[in-house]
Amino acid sequence: MTLIIKDVTVIDGTGGVPRAGMDVLIADGRFADIRPSSTDTSSTPAGEPELDGSGGYLLPGLWESHTHLRDYGASLPEPERFAHLQDVLAGYLAEGVTSVCDLGGMPELSPRLRDASRADTAVASLFTSEAVFTGIDGWPVTGLLGHRSGIMEVGSADDARRYLQGSSLDEVDYVKCMFDGKPGGGQRLLPAALEVIIAAAHEAGKKVLVHIATGTDMREAVLAGADCIEHSPIPRDPGDLSELDELAGLMADAGTLYCPTVATWEQLAYGAYPDYLERLITDGILTPDGAEEIRARPTYGQPFPKHPAEECRVRFEYAMRTLPVFHEANVKLVAGSDIARVMPTPARALLRELQLFAKAGVPSSAVIASATGRAAEKVGKREATGTVAVGSVADAVLLDSDPVADISHLIDRRHLRAVVSSGRIVHRGQADL
Repeated sequence: MTLIIKDVTVIDGTGGVPRAGMDVLIADGRFADIRPSSTDTSSTPAGEPELDGSGGYLLPGLWESHTHLRDYGASLPEPERFAHLQDVLAGYLAEGVTSVCDLGGMPELSPRLRDASRADTAVASLFTSEAVFTGIDGWPVTGLLGHRSGIMEVGSADDARRYLQGSSLDEVDYVKCMFDGKPGGGQRLLPAALEVIIAAAHEAGKKVLVHIATGTDMREAVLAGADCIEHSPIPRDPGDLSELDELAGLMADAGTLYCPTVATWEQLAYGAYPDYLERLITDGILTPDGAEEIRARPTYGQPFPKHPAEECRVRFEYAMRTLPVFHEANVKLVAGSDIARVMPTPARALLRELQLFAKAGVPSSAVIASATGRAAEKVGKREATGTVAVGSVADAVLLDSDPVADISHLIDRRHLRAVVSSGRIVHRGQADL
């Protein structure tokens, strides 16, 4: 299978300078050559399929680096879940999201769903953690009765060692730890246990993604060797940025990535406000018909049981103020939306996350990298995917306008010309019709 995208501007997903006038050759599902465009076709095999990229911008397929597929399938009868989640992954792909990282799904389905996604270019590729480590009765299972599938409750460093000795990390893509100092969250995973889990994961070649609630959680997780911090923190003092200045410096020195999930806090803070859906319509995330569908959802306007709206408002506003602090400190930002509670689709939740990064003042080139190369780096896949580079998996999005000049060109589906999945054109966008 071969494909050549002619005379396109390449935005490679590293945050580097775009390269105009390039021909991108794809063979056997990977980028085989990236070269200056030429009218000389002598080196191009006869009959090779072409995609006209003139006036267009080619960037890697987007990554949703933090979501929970359980939220989109657990309420369905068990026989219907697998097919429904495949449809969810197909929906991601239709909007240019070619890879999805599930940070707490359904272990009974995740391995089969992941394997099926890797063999099917019509759905986004799935990466999973399957099991999540937390403290005894720790976040998020505090007070939960009955089935706790996929949750490993660890009470000590010795508990962690015993569990890891009797298990294998070979089948997971990465490891997720809940390291939550939020009051009322049950027993927090002990720092010593977190260190044991991280050391074992790193020995197995796996990245460790650590869910936090406070600045103390962030500091201790970074010192324990976390590869990425999940969520922005509850501030010690919303008016004082000194805590975040210190944390940003610590994370930059350690090379720890940061996935703030600001779209989550925005939805939980403002989702019940009458004007919130109007704001999403104005920003191009939602249509009026989509707003009506959201208003009809049973959960619309209902409080989220574990995160009070006022706490989420503080986290959201603090995250938006401090995102430039992390960027300027050279902390690598990663995009992940977590939930789509007040969004038309899960993919639109990710696009809202990118939009919020830009609204906070993060440059567009860094916003794009956060959902491409850095997202692949977060889960240890950067050498094989996430960038437009020779040898990388040929997942890509072709736009008709420059997203570096204006990130709205990535958000607005009218600019989408094509989605490429493992070298195959799987969608033609409105801009290419």
